[in-house]
Amino acid sequence: MSYFDDTGKHIRPELLNEEARQAADQFVRTKDSIKNSQLRRFFNEFKSLERKLIQTQVDQEEAFQSIKPLVKMANAKVVYARARKVVPDAFVVWLQKNVQAIDTAKDFKAFLLHFEAVVGFCYGLNPKD
Repeated sequence: MSYFDDTGKHIRPELLNEEARQAADQFVRTKDSIKNSQLRRFFNEFKSLERKLIQTQVDQEEAFQSIKPLVKMANAKVVYARARKVVPDAFVVWLQKNVQAIDTAKDFKAFLLHFEAVVGFCYGLNPKD
């Protein structure tokens, strides 16, 4: 999973459009589709971590190391949510793949944009939740 183009400088445009739309389709077009409340719960946890990152006065990459364990803990949280049958398997696979790909603050910020696009598409596909 790569968030950036071949130069490593720019977020791949398809990450925020086609790939986000495909992920959203997998989450809401199944019999066990994700509820908007669960989607927001996970998204808000990542946004909370982003706020911690932004508030720090030190180098962003250095600051990211302090929240990186909390980012990785999302794997355990999503597995627990699946055990409770509140998120579909497709969401678990997608989130775990993305969390695995996050190693730097730059990766984390790119993931947040991708996740935001996924949330937007999910709401568009499933507005009445």
